[in-house]
Amino acid sequence: MKKVIIYIISIVIILFVTDFLMGVCSSYYIKNHKLPGRYRPLDKLIKEVNTEIVLIGNSAILNSIDPQIIEDSLSMTCYNGGIEGQGIEFCETVIDCILQRHTPKMIVLGLRPEEMGANIGEGIYDVLKPYYKMGYKSIDNHFNQTGEFDRTLLQSNLIRYNTIWVRVLLYMLFDNTKYQENGFMPKDIPSSFPSIKHIDKVEQAISNKLECIERIIKKCNEKNIALSICYPPTLMAFGEEKIPCIDAVYGLCTSYNIPCYIDYNNSFFQQHPELFYDNGHVNKNGANIYSKIISSKLRTIANQHLKK
Repeated sequence: MKKVIIYIISIVIILFVTDFLMGVCSSYYIKNHKLPGRYRPLDKLIKEVNTEIVLIGNSAILNSIDPQIIEDSLSMTCYNGGIEGQGIEFCETVIDCILQRHTPKMIVLGLRPEEMGANIGEGIYDVLKPYYKMGYKSIDNHFNQTGEFDRTLLQSNLIRYNTIWVRVLLYMLFDNTKYQENGFMPKDIPSSFPSIKHIDKVEQAISNKLECIERIIKKCNEKNIALSICYPPTLMAFGEEKIPCIDAVYGLCTSYNIPCYIDYNNSFFQQHPELFYDNGHVNKNGANIYSKIISSKLRTIANQHLKK
């Protein structure tokens, strides 16, 4: 019995020491190194992006807007901070992290047509666990509001960092991501072009998602940041003439005098499937054209804002 107790105590001590050392090493690595692969743009957004214009959203903006074209048009530095698969709640958290250390002159928030409805695009917050308790208030607030069991698990470094290390090691060996230095990730031209996709119905906007948009608007207004919202082109046709969740966002933008560029059904793009990679994403040729379209709109906003 005594040997069993000693064995159990030894295991507990080994786990405790391993957990502690894991935390020390992981914290040092994250603070002093740029993370690779699909973590790269998120890591850069949180820790160092200081451009005058920041593009925020999911793949809707990641693959649609080339920051270099924005820079050439507006003579302002720009970074594409689109993160694949993320929703508006995640975007707000990342915006908070940026505003904690840097105030850009302009933020462009990109949305997908159906994003504000149902449970679409809620965000994958696990990728933010390594940044918990590292000084980012919005990340800490999010995880502190989770259930008691989840908060308890986060106290373990082995559990907290297990969302990152396997991926980091894989990216070090096999990093096939195509992010450019400015965050942009253009889609290749496919071997065959997609056909237009018909969608019968889109859900109504969920109130907490609209509240999230409203908080972002207010934060930008407080810091005198010119905020714009855009819906990049898609190759989709919706059964309803007006999409309820887009109307709700547009109405909110109108009430705060925020520009909202609704281009998801842009007639030029819908007539040219060769500009798309798939139904939801333009390819690099489409991105080149749309970047020029949106840059002309942003230039007007920038000129008006800078005169204030």
